[in-house]
Amino acid sequence: MFKRTLLLVSAFFALAATSALADSSVKGPFAGTVHAVGTITYTDNSQQTWNWDRGKITALDAGSITLTRRDKAQVTFAITSSTLVRNDGGSYGLSDLKVGLAATVVSQNGNAVIIRNIRGDGAPSGADQSAIDGPAAKSVTGTIDALYVDGSTQSFEYDRGRITAVGNGSLTIMRPDSQSVTFTYDDSTLVREQQQLESVSDLKVGERAMFFSQNGALKLVRCLVQPQRTGPPAPTGAAAAA
Repeated sequence: MFKRTLLLVSAFFALAATSALADSSVKGPFAGTVHAVGTITYTDNSQQTWNWDRGKITALDAGSITLTRRDKAQVTFAITSSTLVRNDGGSYGLSDLKVGLAATVVSQNGNAVIIRNIRGDGAPSGADQSAIDGPAAKSVTGTIDALYVDGSTQSFEYDRGRITAVGNGSLTIMRPDSQSVTFTYDDSTLVREQQQLESVSDLKVGERAMFFSQNGALKLVRCLVQPQRTGPPAPTGAAAAA
């Protein structure tokens, strides 16, 4: 397995679009999500709230972007000079977007911070890989409240850290705030490394990842390979800057 570290990007809502993993019959806990709200605590003990929305771009100009989500809700976000466009690990310009493409908008206070995970005919491609700092940068813990296309909701606990013990249905991590957290896991726990589906038995002590759980039971472990940083940081504010 590849050596893993946490990729400091807006990774949470990307799970919704790729939670089918390598096996389309396997659905992750975020499959079918149309909107999510994350309340995240950072290493400096500050807290920020982020919104994720996914849908088809139905209106677009220099000042705003409108998505029509799968639950038929229309949501509009302001585009600012700091808005970033990201796809498949590369950075693009607003001119690479067009009506009809599917996209995820990561926002704060109605402003589009990152437009990413763009799919459809003519979606931007070919840019060099680059890393950015997003909502996960220097994150420690938090909650993710997800709204699904059928109107149902679920809440998940989020923790980031390094694995210190794993086996016999129990996994323990050490978070960046030096807090030790222990989870239970079973055959339903999903593990992702990039687009590959793995299992808890593949995880090793010392590896870092993001952990999504409910009431102490692990639902998803997301492990990513750290790319070389070549792109600019996302405008996430002092609390989330890496």
